[in-house]
Amino acid sequence: MRRSLFAVVASIIVAAACAAPLAAQTQQVTKVGVVDFTKVLLTAYKDTKGYRDYDQARADYNKEISARTRDITDLQSQKLDADKAGNKTLSLGLEKTISDRQKDLDTYKRVKGAILMQQLSGLMTGPVLQEIYDVVKFVAEAGGYSLILRTDTDARDLFLYRIPEVDITDDVIQEILKRQGKTSGGQ
Repeated sequence: MRRSLFAVVASIIVAAACAAPLAAQTQQVTKVGVVDFTKVLLTAYKDTKGYRDYDQARADYNKEISARTRDITDLQSQKLDADKAGNKTLSLGLEKTISDRQKDLDTYKRVKGAILMQQLSGLMTGPVLQEIYDVVKFVAEAGGYSLILRTDTDARDLFLYRIPEVDITDDVIQEILKRQGKTSGGQ
């Protein structure tokens, strides 16, 4: 009886000794965060000339797309009227015009969109980019994060799920505004 009790106690001690390193490993959780550089740039640096130029170009781009889309919609309406009236010649001519304008719109979106992306990328260079990196590092270290990922890149689609608590974007914006001597204004 004493032997079996000893064997049970010894087994428990051995099991606990073996499980202790595993328990320590499972308690070590890496804290991961995310940051949206584009949101940081467009919020914390919105008063810079570079941003204002980008914002104006973006507004012009959206205005042009709206105008071209309205034009295509009007032509489609005219084509429907021509179809109802049985005017095949007019309908075919409008169909070609609609097709040409749609191709032009698609080309405009692709080319002008690429130019806007280059302009936005140009804003995130040099001192601005370095400041964002420095602040991300500061916020990450203060928050105990081991890894910070960007969510505004093409890889954002790789994030299938994340909880909002891992997003440090607003904290980064707050810190940049603080360093700039500005208030967040509801951030």
